Amino acid sequence: MSQRRWISLALLWGGVLLCGCASLPLHLYVPPAPIPVEERPPIFGDYKDYRGVIHCHSFLSHDSRGQIADIAAAAQASGLDFVMMTDHITPEAIAHGVTGMQGTTLFILGAEIAQANGSILGIGLKRFVEHKQKKAQEIIDALKAQNAAAIIAYPEKFRDWSVSGYDGLEIYNLKSDVQDEYKFSLLLWIAGTNAHNNVRLLGRTFGTYHQLFQLLTNHLLARNLTEEDLLLALKAGHAYVAFDLFGYVPFFLFSAGDDSRQVIMGETISLSPPLRGEVRLPERADIHVLKDGAVWRREEALFFRFPITAAGVYRVEVYKGGKPWIFSNPIYVVAPSP
Repeated sequence: MSQRRWISLALLWGGVLLCGCASLPLHLYVPPAPIPVEERPPIFGDYKDYRGVIHCHSFLSHDSRGQIADIAAAAQASGLDFVMMTDHITPEAIAHGVTGMQGTTLFILGAEIAQANGSILGIGLKRFVEHKQKKAQEIIDALKAQNAAAIIAYPEKFRDWSVSGYDGLEIYNLKSDVQDEYKFSLLLWIAGTNAHNNVRLLGRTFGTYHQLFQLLTNHLLARNLTEEDLLLALKAGHAYVAFDLFGYVPFFLFSAGDDSRQVIMGETISLSPPLRGEVRLPERADIHVLKDGAVWRREEALFFRFPITAAGVYRVEVYKGGKPWIFSNPIYVVAPSP
């Protein structure tokens, strides 16, 4: 089966859950207990790997009945370090949205704002954003004015690509599948869980928080499990996406460096003769290194080191048994200054 087919199938399974077409409960993996934050070793320098979900709804959205206690319980049962909430924006959703630690999981307040036939996610909101009769650029500017991250959701539907200043986009949503290397290669990529916990069929709930939190996650490389540090990591692109339904991902690292400097996903480095890229995996798998949107190198390995000899946008896709497992954000290699 082709890699694109597996990607579509993974998203189809998520879509089935959200659309209520399933008639049997999912039997997903039971994640291992996460290493406590204070005992967790760094993955790069003083950065640790924090695992969580982005794009989640509760009873504060018109299309969900989910309770915060249920979300927190599902997050802890799934071993999540963070949940970035994105209820549909209203004054009540901002005023009553949950923030801070809920048990061992950090909740960060955000909102989904319908705009330009798609949506804009504001992450790290401090106050309500008036959105009626506003253009997409005005929404992005309002989000940036309060130092929130601005991420375009449903980019396949979004219609105003004249906008600027947004931090990234949702390349995967359990209702969407978007990969346009030529338009989006210079942006933060995230995966949207889009959890609502609201599909009822024959007296049962499908697409529960616990089920959806085990399908895919976003990992952020940050110094501390705080809202400030996670938002910094998100905006910097220190992130990767894991399709957990094909295998739990405790860590992953894509880095590049030479004798004087090392960088990670989301960062830029100048081309030099000894420049090398490195990929570290928790288990052996099929590593694809992409350059400017096309597969450039491929290796089945646990650890892969390779020379980088040309400027370009480099990122990594990892496949496990032919199925999509890990997608990294890019590293940008630029020509040295004259």
